[in-house]
Order: sequence, then C-alpha cells, then structure tokens
Amino acid sequence: MAQGEAVFRGMFLGKGRVSDVMVRDGKVVDISPARDNEHPIGGSSSIIAPPLFDIQVNGAGGINLQGDAVTAEHVRELTEWLAAWGVSHWIPTIITGPLASMEKGCRAIAEALQDKAVAHAVPGIHLEGPFLSPKDGPRGAHPKKNVRKPSLREFDRLMKAAENRVLYTTVAPELDGAASFISEVVKQGVTVSLGHHNGSEADIEQAVGAGARLCTHLGNGMAPQIPRHQNPLWPQLANDHLTASLIADLHHLPPAVLKTFVRAKGPKNVVLTSDCVHLAGCKPGTYELAGSPVALLPEGKIVLSGTDLLAGSALMLLQGVVNATRVTDMGLKEAFASATTIPAKLFGLKQRFSLPSVGRKANFIVFEVNTSTAHWTPVVQAVFINGERKA
Repeated sequence: MAQGEAVFRGMFLGKGRVSDVMVRDGKVVDISPARDNEHPIGGSSSIIAPPLFDIQVNGAGGINLQGDAVTAEHVRELTEWLAAWGVSHWIPTIITGPLASMEKGCRAIAEALQDKAVAHAVPGIHLEGPFLSPKDGPRGAHPKKNVRKPSLREFDRLMKAAENRVLYTTVAPELDGAASFISEVVKQGVTVSLGHHNGSEADIEQAVGAGARLCTHLGNGMAPQIPRHQNPLWPQLANDHLTASLIADLHHLPPAVLKTFVRAKGPKNVVLTSDCVHLAGCKPGTYELAGSPVALLPEGKIVLSGTDLLAGSALMLLQGVVNATRVTDMGLKEAFASATTIPAKLFGLKQRFSLPSVGRKANFIVFEVNTSTAHWTPVVQAVFINGERKA
C-alpha cells in the first residue's frame, strides 16, 4: 500500500457481508469484499458504522465544563477526547449555577467555536437549567439556591454570552410562566426539552402545545417515590410529540425500564445520550463532584460516597448504544440511529451520518463488541472524522 494508505475491515452496519474500506489521505478510495492478501485494521467480526452524536455532555476525561474555571481550550480538548471514542458531534451542557458563572461557560464555548474543528463537532449549547424544579428529587444534583423561575431576560443574557449558539434548553413545565417562556424561546429557533420537573399531565400538555419537543434523560431527574398513576412519567411516555432522551448506562435506567421506555416511545422517538460528567474515562476511585465526595465504582457507576445515590454518568455513548442493543428490542442499526440521525433531525441539523462511500472523506468508526463479558464491551479499533484519523 502507498504511504498514507490503510485498509479497514468489518461488516457495514446493517449489512451482512465483510468489506474492506481503503482510505488514502483521509479519503475513501475503494470499497471491496474482504481480501486475503491485505493487512487490515479490524476483522471479520468488526463493525463499520457512522460516528456518533451525543446531545448531552457535561465533561469527560477529567475535563469539566462546569464552574468558573472552564476555558475554550477545555472545549477543544474535549472535542478531541470524545472523537477518540467515536463521537463526531456533541452538545456541551451548562448546568444550573449563578448567572455569571453560566454566562462564563457560554462564552468559553462560543470562543471555542471559532476553531473549525470544534465548529464542525459542536452545533450549539445545551442549557440544563436554571429554570428547573426547586423541589428535592426532581431537582437532582442542581443546586437549589440557583434554580429559578423562567426569565426571558436571563435567557437572553445567556444567549448573548453564547453568541446565539444555544441549541436547546431544559425547562420544568410546572413553573410559573413556563408555557409563555417556551413559546418565546421556540420562536428564536431554540429546542425546548422537559426535565428535572414535577409537572402534571396538564403542565406537560401545555408545554408541548407551546412547542416543547424533547424530554431530558427521561426517568431521571425525578422524585424517588411518585404516585402510581398521577406522575410526570406517563404523560411524557404517552405524548407522541415528545422524543425521549435516555441514559443507557443501565444504572440510571435498569434494563427492564430501558426496554419498556423504548417500547413505549418507539425507537424512532428515542435519543440515546451519555449525560457524562468529567469522571467519564477516569479510573475507579474517590473523587469530588460539585463539591461533594463521590466514588467511581469499577462497573462505571458514580455514587455519592457511602451511598447508592447516583451522582452523574461515566458512560461512553458507544457503550450505551451496545447496551441498548443488548437489553431492548432495538437492533444495532436502530440504536445507532438513536445516537446519530434521530437527534440530528430533531435539532434540524444537516450533518450526514452515513456509511463510507468512495470519493468522500472518511467518516466512520471500526469497533468490535466483546460478548464474553457479562456486559458487552465495545472495543474501538479506528475512528475517522471529517477525513482525520482520531483513533
């Protein structure tokens, strides 16, 4: 093979045969049935698939997007870190905090978006708050002192700090003024998601009528004990206008719950996300998260130290896709769609998430799934994003 040339072998996602993809200088130059005389990266049990789109990332690899210390360089580093795990597109999340701190985070991301590589990867910002429930339980880990009622004035300040790059925001629909706030924000082209709330069926219907179209990590950000029938869960599962984002680490949603949610919404109305925090990719041990001691357990679960209470996600999205394939009715192709084309369509984005094609820049991942473990583990063998080798 010529210098700058390599062959990648695997089964195309959703296809039955093993193929060789030849890449030269970042471009796909040939696709053919697997040949015996090549020395490929990957193999007959590998899968070739589009890279992923993670709509909710709080941090990873020790890089934290929360607080006053975040910088544009952190966003650039996190873009590269996620790329090595097969994520080509992602949405940085700024969680509830003092307004000045949230503005600083928005400015750092906006500055990072001046970089072409970051701009290719990041279509906008997710504001997870501050307009969330003040009640213990649905508020989750968001600081109570910083949650507040919906305010267009505050939202406009955050949008200005973000240089108009807020893509979606999470809102509690039961708050005073939520419906009118949702309506006005949607007019600005911002997607509204319902989350960290204790809304009634009427609240949820009103929010949907105002333009809300997504549920933020459905099944989480809720009170630990709820009435059997009159609770926020069923109206969101039943409403066909709401797409559900789900954390498929099997800790936030146990396997039977994840399977049921996918059946209720249907795979075409599900977005798989990681909602990972900066401890994702770190070694098991004791850390600090939002000022509290937490333990990252060997199985990838993050809990408040000395308790079983979840304290964020350490999930890599590819693992979530594999988890969903293993424990729900979704096939691998459907699970990939829930982490690529479905969220892209939801946000009105034009990004392609397609299989390799001759003459185009290389945009694909090659991975195997180790099924010998109790929890199937994806093993990344190669990643190309926009013609650049990332892993």
